[in-house]
Amino acid sequence: MTTDASTAKLEQVRTDLIDRNPENPRLVFRPGELENLLESIRVYGVQVPISVYKQGRRYLLIDGERRWRCSLKLNRSTIPALVQPKPDALENLLLMFNIHSLREQWDLLTIALKLPRVITLLAQKLEKEPTEREISEQTGLNLSNIRRCKLLMELPQEYKDQILDELNKPKAQQKITEDLFIEMERALKTVERAMPDVIPNKDTVRRVLLKKYKKGVIDNRVHFRDMAKIARAKNVGYDLEAAEKELRRLFTDNDYSIEQAFLNSVGEAYRERDVGSRVSTILNLLEEMDPDELDDDLKAKLLKLFERLKEILQGEL
Repeated sequence: MTTDASTAKLEQVRTDLIDRNPENPRLVFRPGELENLLESIRVYGVQVPISVYKQGRRYLLIDGERRWRCSLKLNRSTIPALVQPKPDALENLLLMFNIHSLREQWDLLTIALKLPRVITLLAQKLEKEPTEREISEQTGLNLSNIRRCKLLMELPQEYKDQILDELNKPKAQQKITEDLFIEMERALKTVERAMPDVIPNKDTVRRVLLKKYKKGVIDNRVHFRDMAKIARAKNVGYDLEAAEKELRRLFTDNDYSIEQAFLNSVGEAYRERDVGSRVSTILNLLEEMDPDELDDDLKAKLLKLFERLKEILQGEL
């Protein structure tokens, strides 16, 4: 970014001469979230100036849309504003991204809807497709959020519209959330990579899974991670055809849940792998310990473990 904020001038700008920045990624301003700010401005005024740049006879917002909206509602004629030099298209976007990366995060969908434009403008500037790290450095977004946004970017428009409708509701009332789609899309990508023949039509599968979630057949979005584990059945030596069969049943419009599919397929194999890994860790730790220095509590636990292991192993004989 090349805009020099140090040249900004503090002015009292007429609120009716200010326009919303069309590039602002933020789309959702929930009424409840504005109430405290509105009351604060009513009592104390705007304590932190907004940031704008001049365009003709009017001003475009860079930062402070909520303060400006509240001032309009309170019929305040002016608002303190830092008037900055007009940025170019890329600088305009990056200024807003970086300002908000230092404060509360925008809803991920709003970032995802604007990120393609950032990537396009960055590609023009760099004369190559920007890497995720370059996008992170320019926008202030961490790599994890960039990857999560990319999952939302790839969704068909109807699902983006669904999420946006939910985002306009109070947080407690939101059900079809960004996180739900992110978990589902990650799992579907894993299935596509590991078992491509299981998903002949991705959107049909999405609709089935969403219907099951709305009905409560899938009662927790985290269960989508178990769906990905079924697709990675070969990692735990489970029969691939049997795992594929469970996924096909799961992707059918019925009341079969991810939990059931996981338990009926790879669940036991993953548990055995986890136990084996923990046993190896315990053995490695015990190798490093002096038996004479073990306290009574640890000895009691090891004895209990020993008795349980005898029961299991005798049952195998």
